[in-house]
Amino acid sequence: MRDSRFGIVLAVLLSVQCANAIEFVQRDTFISSDAETLRDEMWISAQTITISGDALDDLFAAGNVLDLRGNFKGAVWCGGDQVIAAGRFSDNTRLAGRTTQVSGTLNGSLTAMGNTIKIAPSATIAKNMLCVGENVISEGTVTGNARIVAKQATLGGKVAGNVSIAAQEIVILPGTVIGGNLSYTAPKELVLSPSVILNGELTRTFDAPPPKQFLKTNLLGHFGFAIAALLTGLVFSSLFPRYTVNTLHLLHTAHTPCLLTGFAALFLIPISAFLLLFTFIGLPLSILLILFYCILLYLSKIAVGFWLGALILRRKEITKQNRVLTLATGLLIIYSLTAFTAISMVVNILVAVAGLGALLLALFRKPVLILQTPNDIKQPTTEG
Repeated sequence: MRDSRFGIVLAVLLSVQCANAIEFVQRDTFISSDAETLRDEMWISAQTITISGDALDDLFAAGNVLDLRGNFKGAVWCGGDQVIAAGRFSDNTRLAGRTTQVSGTLNGSLTAMGNTIKIAPSATIAKNMLCVGENVISEGTVTGNARIVAKQATLGGKVAGNVSIAAQEIVILPGTVIGGNLSYTAPKELVLSPSVILNGELTRTFDAPPPKQFLKTNLLGHFGFAIAALLTGLVFSSLFPRYTVNTLHLLHTAHTPCLLTGFAALFLIPISAFLLLFTFIGLPLSILLILFYCILLYLSKIAVGFWLGALILRRKEITKQNRVLTLATGLLIIYSLTAFTAISMVVNILVAVAGLGALLLALFRKPVLILQTPNDIKQPTTEG
């Protein structure tokens, strides 16, 4: 257990070391005035977030109401109940909210998701735009291409590139200017107003059922990931041999506890990480918990691979001499099964649940003292 605890401490120290240029903020209200400059990369969690000044680095924000009216030099990732983007954005902007309003100037691309998305006439987007929501209204200026996926889509303003719309109901406002092609998918045929300027072609596409595939299309890349998992597993088992042995022992002897623990952790860990965003403990611990969760999910295939390999090859123990063949055999079985599209998801879930449960139980398992009886001790032989 000492090697596993050392690994956790090392991971935390490395995370802290890499976070020197990142500022984490968690409070009820965060306000940055016109005269204030945010110089570092910001991770903000608050009920109300208002930024009117300059943000020189990337911004990651989550809250209830987000009002972005400043000058943002880096990439912006924001999510909340209501998101307002009325400032100037120099890099790509990604917004998610129940209500998302964009009225500012974006020199990069825009990706917006939510229930209601409104791109105001004053909004300008220098590159591409992607909007996914229940009700999308776009009346701004888009220099690149525009793509809208919604239940109700309304397009106005000007789009210099191509436009793609998939919706149940589509409205193209009079006076809309589209520099490229307009392709749409809808139950009804789209009729354009005479005042709509379309320089390209109007094309209606229909949703075609995806062809049934027996195997994954990129098998070479799929088994390439298996080789990567093999190398990772060999390194991991070399660094943490006792932790690896304890994990395999639990998979051999405690199937039900491993499955129950893994099933609970599969859902409870990400839910806990999300709830931590809005607690006093704050954002850093939530990020570490997500990283911990992702690492364990990846290692779950390696743990189950060792177990399957030992089961198939009838290995009673994993040694330096047989661990390569054991792990390779187990991973070959896992990745061969997941290559079949019909059972891929089921196999991945079972592997994740079993491996995650065993890894967690082994992490907090007390070391077992193994006593050697006198009969097991080889007595020295005397010659002559």
